[in-house]
Amino acid sequence: MKQQTVLQHPGLRLAVLLVLVLLTAGCARTAPVAYYQLSAIAADRDAGGVSGVDDAVIGLGPLRLPELLDRPQIVLRQDANRLLLSDGHRWAEPLAENFLRVLRENLSAHLHTERLLLHPWPLKAPPDYQVIIDVLRFEGDISGAACLEAVWLVRNGEGTLLMPRQRDSYEAAASGSGRAEIVAALSETLARFSGDIARQLTLLHASHPLE
Repeated sequence: MKQQTVLQHPGLRLAVLLVLVLLTAGCARTAPVAYYQLSAIAADRDAGGVSGVDDAVIGLGPLRLPELLDRPQIVLRQDANRLLLSDGHRWAEPLAENFLRVLRENLSAHLHTERLLLHPWPLKAPPDYQVIIDVLRFEGDISGAACLEAVWLVRNGEGTLLMPRQRDSYEAAASGSGRAEIVAALSETLARFSGDIARQLTLLHASHPLE
């Protein structure tokens, strides 16, 4: 009598078929990951055209983020004590790097200069003004609101404090509750923060001109 192979056995064939169906269904339900990044919303580069800080070099950083924000997933606040994180909605690059890069682009437009450095820079070539930032909050919530709260200060190249720590906060309403709309609203808060930094640097340079 001829022996049956494993796959010729009716019961085993059915079991294999069921396993394949379940695996296929599981793969079909896996949603693709969406990646997001902040965008620059800056002043008109053609407006004025004269730098508010002359030829001064501005250093941006270090920037510190709360641990809950220092992750790939976009953080969405559900209420005072609960956060929503989804592996399907992620930052396209580390948030601190994206934040500083967009801040640089915004300041470049506001101040009409390209003489901006991102931390770290060579110890032998410190900037004339260093902006140090501690981000306390940078998140959206399920209602579609976005907020940025930060403490920041300015030092000169020798480490002397030129502007003591000050705390600023900004809010912006998103055009919808989706992650893309919330990220756009976060970009708006960063743009407003950039404008305030630019104004303070212009005032500082006027009162502490380079020798």
